[in-house]
Amino acid sequence: MADYDVAKFKKMVLRGDKPQDIAKEFGLSARSSVYDRARVLGIPIVGRNKKPEMPSIPAPQQKARVMTKLTTDWGKMETAVIYNDTHNPYHDKVIMALFEQFITDLQPDYLIHNGDANDFYPLSKFDKNPERISNLQGDLDSTSAMFGRHRKLVPNARSIEIDGNHEDRLRRFLWSIAPELANLRCLDLNKLLGLEENEISHVGYEEGLLINGIFLVIHGNIASIHSGYTAKRMYEKHGGCGMCGHCHRGGSFYKRDRFGTWGWWENFCMCDLDPDYTQNPNWTQGFSVVHFKKKRFWVEQVPIINGKFIYGGKLYGGEDDK
Repeated sequence: MADYDVAKFKKMVLRGDKPQDIAKEFGLSARSSVYDRARVLGIPIVGRNKKPEMPSIPAPQQKARVMTKLTTDWGKMETAVIYNDTHNPYHDKVIMALFEQFITDLQPDYLIHNGDANDFYPLSKFDKNPERISNLQGDLDSTSAMFGRHRKLVPNARSIEIDGNHEDRLRRFLWSIAPELANLRCLDLNKLLGLEENEISHVGYEEGLLINGIFLVIHGNIASIHSGYTAKRMYEKHGGCGMCGHCHRGGSFYKRDRFGTWGWWENFCMCDLDPDYTQNPNWTQGFSVVHFKKKRFWVEQVPIINGKFIYGGKLYGGEDDK
């Protein structure tokens, strides 16, 4: 190797500086820099007039998103209540109280929160109201308290939380701003949202929950302008049958082809319909009840209009004013 600061040379090579930049720094020809780079990396030089054999370095691979699979009891009909987009602490407290009365009455076999349980407003990349950015712990406490109440109300149900894009704000924040802290156990969503203490299973963002091999529950990352449009696009993306959140609307899409009949459903929201960051959004509150029997299922969508809904012949929210 040429007579110069070898330590500095190695540092530049190992951090991935371009060969031409290394050559310029040390007054080398580009060819000489390449040979020295090869020696530092321990790459054999095949001959004086031949280029060193540089190793083939594979491109980094993204971690595979593996679906969580759930099989219901095939010997009987089982029921799942699916709700999403509560955006705590910006949930609608009135309809949440009605929903909690409903799940107490129904006692479903499964209670599934399909994403955006917590808003993670302070970590948003959008312009933020200064009055709302300094209470992340309080926001998390609100979500943990909600999950705690639901565990007590339906003690025999299997509870599952599926991450949405708002939960994923935490990962994006840590990876971009504080990657050194990303692997701290205290920053794991299972702890922050109270999932472990309330015996709630956790499904990562965009992994999805596949029930009986036929019905995919996933938060989604698509939001179209009209009811039903998102469901159609989710079918085009994923195929099969399933239910998504994210778009804050209710809707459905059906498709029949040579292989069968398929359906996708948009599952409303449970958040405040008048947030301070948008005006008059085209959103609808509600949730869904899905019944499973072996390879069959039946979806009941329950829209909540003006703080009231009907299910099983019962009105929740009181009589309308005359």
